[in-house]
Amino acid sequence: MPQKKRLPDLKTLLLGSKKMESGSYARYPNGTQKLAPVTDIEKGVIRTEDNRNVKLLEVLPCNFHLKSAMEQLNIIHYLASYLKISPSFLQILVRTQRADIDAYCKQMERHYEMEINENCREMIYEDAQLVNYMAEHETVTHKFYMSFPYQGSAQDFEAIAGELADQAETAYQYLDYCNLEVLRHEDYDNFLLKTLYTILNKKQARHRDLDALAGMFSPVYGEPGYTGEWTEEEEAGRMSLQDLLSPNECDLTSKKYVLIDGVYHAYFFVAGYGYPTQVGLAWLSPLIEMGDGVSISFFLERKNKEEMLPKVSKTTMINRSRMRDVGETRTDFEELDDAIDSGMYIKNQMNRENEDFYYMHTLIEVIADDEETLEKRMSNVENQCKSMDLIIRRADYRHEACYRSMLPLAQLDPEIAKLSRRNILTFGAASAFPFSSFELCDDTGVLLGVNLYNNSTTILDLYNTDRYSNGNLAIFGASGAGKTFTLLLLAMRLRMCGVKVFMIVPEKGFEYRAACEAIGGQYLKISPGSDDSINLMEIRKLTLDIDSDMRDGASRNDSVLLEKVQVIHTYLALHYPNMTPEESYQLDTAILECYKEFGITKDNSSLLKEDGSFRDMPDFTHLYPVLLKYPSLKNIALVVKKLTEFGFGRQTNVDVHSSFVVLDTSSAQKEDVSACTYLATSFIRDELTSSRIRKVAIIGDELWKIAGEEGNEQAADFAIELIKTVRGYGGVFISATQNTIDYFALRNGKFGDALLNNSRLKLLLQMEEAEAVKLQEKLGLSDEETMQIVRCSRGQGLLCAGKTRVHVEIRASQKEYDLITTNRADLEKRKAGTADGQG
Repeated sequence: MPQKKRLPDLKTLLLGSKKMESGSYARYPNGTQKLAPVTDIEKGVIRTEDNRNVKLLEVLPCNFHLKSAMEQLNIIHYLASYLKISPSFLQILVRTQRADIDAYCKQMERHYEMEINENCREMIYEDAQLVNYMAEHETVTHKFYMSFPYQGSAQDFEAIAGELADQAETAYQYLDYCNLEVLRHEDYDNFLLKTLYTILNKKQARHRDLDALAGMFSPVYGEPGYTGEWTEEEEAGRMSLQDLLSPNECDLTSKKYVLIDGVYHAYFFVAGYGYPTQVGLAWLSPLIEMGDGVSISFFLERKNKEEMLPKVSKTTMINRSRMRDVGETRTDFEELDDAIDSGMYIKNQMNRENEDFYYMHTLIEVIADDEETLEKRMSNVENQCKSMDLIIRRADYRHEACYRSMLPLAQLDPEIAKLSRRNILTFGAASAFPFSSFELCDDTGVLLGVNLYNNSTTILDLYNTDRYSNGNLAIFGASGAGKTFTLLLLAMRLRMCGVKVFMIVPEKGFEYRAACEAIGGQYLKISPGSDDSINLMEIRKLTLDIDSDMRDGASRNDSVLLEKVQVIHTYLALHYPNMTPEESYQLDTAILECYKEFGITKDNSSLLKEDGSFRDMPDFTHLYPVLLKYPSLKNIALVVKKLTEFGFGRQTNVDVHSSFVVLDTSSAQKEDVSACTYLATSFIRDELTSSRIRKVAIIGDELWKIAGEEGNEQAADFAIELIKTVRGYGGVFISATQNTIDYFALRNGKFGDALLNNSRLKLLLQMEEAEAVKLQEKLGLSDEETMQIVRCSRGQGLLCAGKTRVHVEIRASQKEYDLITTNRADLEKRKAGTADGQG
């Protein structure tokens, strides 16, 4: 069968084809491919044009400066330990760019189009505007990468990829000791493709769907079903990965910068003699936090100790000989003296402290969309470096070489290497610690606010199981710190993102009513005398098999009725705790009899009428006469009668299917707290166990009311059960309290410990020192972090997400603020505005 022939692609017709020569840019000598020396990505490895194989890792930074002095030293010690066994050549790249909010904005646009509540649509629109404004004028984001080339002797690519993967595993382990996390991407090749494209195409990447990159070249790169051999002409003309990664256009003629796709790139390098003799810990941090458009690339090359020691000794001996011929008044006397001291110090540290010898190189990249902004940013960098006692040089006429050296390909231009080379020992290299930053910004989720340390956006995706083992969030703060404001803001934003929200409010429930009703939610007051009612006896699901809608075969037919009987039994037992075994048995029998009068049996099919709708359900008014038939249930009948007289146990008269439900139990008396809490949690659990597909959030405010020293153990147990099980149903639990100490008072802190242990994220707003110290013990906070909590202003706090901790300021749109605020002056304005409107 003749082989399938293909026509050359458009680029081949326009530019012609030429056989690719290994290790050169001969394919398109006048093209931009020379700026993207990547030929393939395979098995998590980047293959370059000069036949090198490079491993690239993405590292999540830690808040180094908020650690205690001992913790900082431990981190530097572990990093030094890693450097001694790491690949001999390392590149650490820190990219700073405008906050990437495209994914967030697409998410909000999708929810805006689906939303039917007009108020909610307005808030979604305002939220998107707020995030856009922040991204345009305030916020930036940092990305941290570490790359290293393969330096072994293997020739087979499978073996090369395996050895690089082993070296990556070593990095995972040791960097974890440094409080750093190396991300393990599921589709590693796609991660590498997106990362390289973003770096090489800074402007296009802002508006490109990065997830669709692979599909842009695969139809040409390998046509489905084609098994024939490529001809030499076809091989040269096909679109390659290098073509995809290459910028569209470039201007390399200026001595001051290179212009790539309309973005100006200029570079500095720290001169080899331009480093201060003595530095502190994490001394590179000020450069990393310079702001928008300033990135840094940091190279470390470990040299053979046996080779370097004789060189250092020889150089020191020569300098000591020269010193004898130099008078004290000569200008180079001090320089020689310093060189001799440095040589003696290096010999001592390498011989006695077992430190290794490194060459270090530091490049700084500055980008901007116009030449004026570029020059302004470059001046800022020069001033910052001067304040740090760093001597930097502009890379005039060498910007193209610097551009390629900044790529995360672990390759430094030889000329730049000579000019920027600085010798350094292991501890000095580790002390640079460029992984220090304070940032927490997920691609999607809910906006929380602004990171006050570096002006990055703080967006939390509580349902991102790859990043958080669970999305539960615990909020602590003193009265007036902004705790309720934050909690309700999160609830509203979750609702705007399509999450079904349930709120349990045992204190000041009236504060939630305005926001709840404004977005079409259901405000439900659970207390004696309330007009609102949930019929505890109502059955609202047909199966106990939560995965029935995801399974092709038959689902289990466990009786829904028997589960409901146990719920009713437990609720009545809370009002009548001295129930005997006989009463307990007879009560279950009476409840089943009551349901039977409505045609409902243990068979789940009996729950439906012939037309497929649910049967009418009994309530406590129907249960009461049935209980009177059993003499032993006289006391329980009295309990049921009292409940019905005080408004409990009637037919449901609220929208139980609302996407935002506030369950206000704040008016319940102390003896009714457990029963009201159980009623609320059983209602939520009923909705929660109906499906694992829809996202659900359960929010509890001021839970110290039920879990504190004067709280109710049974009610606390109901809350603990929800906290522990909510994740299994695709939900998250968000809690808040102002009495931190009370959280750990009930049963030796059982409730508080359960809540903290099951909450991956914590938000610590302003609080008193005694309560901050209590949390310091529980969360392992440093003294600096603890004092930061005490010094916070209203609406500010420390957000802890595992090892990542950021100082955040809560931000709300104007409409959200007006609905949530409890400030008396703002409420007076609202009342005055309402009165004017009525007039």
